[in-house]
Amino acid sequence: MNSTPSSRGRLASRRSRALAIASLVGASAIVVAIALSRPRAVDPAAAAAPRVPPVRQLELVHAEPFRTERPFRHVWRQEQPLVDRGWLLVLAGDPAQMVPRQTKEPVLFVGAQTADRVNTGQDSGRIVAIVPGEFRLEDAPIFYGQANLPEELQQRHIDAELAAARAAGAQAPTAEAIAKATAGVGQGRTFATDYQLRRRAIDLVEQYSPGEKDLIAGWRVPLVK
Repeated sequence: MNSTPSSRGRLASRRSRALAIASLVGASAIVVAIALSRPRAVDPAAAAAPRVPPVRQLELVHAEPFRTERPFRHVWRQEQPLVDRGWLLVLAGDPAQMVPRQTKEPVLFVGAQTADRVNTGQDSGRIVAIVPGEFRLEDAPIFYGQANLPEELQQRHIDAELAAARAAGAQAPTAEAIAKATAGVGQGRTFATDYQLRRRAIDLVEQYSPGEKDLIAGWRVPLVK
């Protein structure tokens, strides 16, 4: 049956509307695709802010000041300064982080100084450390820094590590923790040489990390003059 002029007009009108709708949908899809493909705006301040890794701190367990009549070399930093006073500390932390390595490992810092580790603490989670220098414990965060060789570090490296640790939230021991750690210690002890100082450090290893029997036994052998 032949269509009338009016029916042909209605059909053309419906086709025009369909084409208009299809064009509108297609344009909308293109706009959405372009918007999704564009990179999202980034806050310039957030982009410029450096990523601060979490700091790994250790707990202060015991602390006693020391002096030596004869200065000795602090070899756990590049300058190897002569020292004759400091702190003998017992620190608690994660034993898994204390496993010794044959390569660079996180350096232990006490404030703006590298710590001389007397033992490993990998089983007990207790490290005995000699930290030379005249400083207050309440000003000295105790933390692991970046993996490095302590004997390669200069003061500028140590200061940078301390600044980074503070930025990451590192805090010095509280007054309560210091009072507990130094209870009964008084003014500390004076040793003739660092050898006697280390003998005292081994006493603390035996007390807080008794499983390190080989280290303890080695220091119990009488010194041959």
